[in-house]
Amino acid sequence: MGEHSNRSPERVPKPPLVSTVAKARAFLAAFRRTCNVTKSAKAAGIDPRCHYRWLKKYPKYQAAFERAIPIATQFLEDKTIEGCTEGWLEAVFYQGQPCGAVRRFDLGNRATLLRAWMPEKYGSKVELTGKDGGPIDSKLEVVFVRPKPAELAVMPKPA
Repeated sequence: MGEHSNRSPERVPKPPLVSTVAKARAFLAAFRRTCNVTKSAKAAGIDPRCHYRWLKKYPKYQAAFERAIPIATQFLEDKTIEGCTEGWLEAVFYQGQPCGAVRRFDLGNRATLLRAWMPEKYGSKVELTGKDGGPIDSKLEVVFVRPKPAELAVMPKPA
């Protein structure tokens, strides 16, 4: 016959998990090197949605991410300039065999990312002014005119 006890069974501690703080730091470090949320999440071993949840839930994380953005965009700017000015070599093949290389340049994709992350510097800017830099006269007048019967006779009929 076994002894009865009022104590609950002992809990076996779970193995320690890598802390959220460590994962957040890993994410931010990767983001500063890539300016890419998806790649940074993969490098930190998290789902990208964690990053967005942390932004809403943790003000300190949000502040750290805001501080990482200029560093990441500088990396992106450097890579954009490199891709536009230095380009990269791409292998050329003939009948399945490498026969040389051609230098390629990238002007489009990174510029789009720069506009997204740094709109104040790379975004579209439109400024409208009136005569001599003054305000625009925004008066619009619409006049409806009833055509005369003679004008109606020469108008083509709708098909």
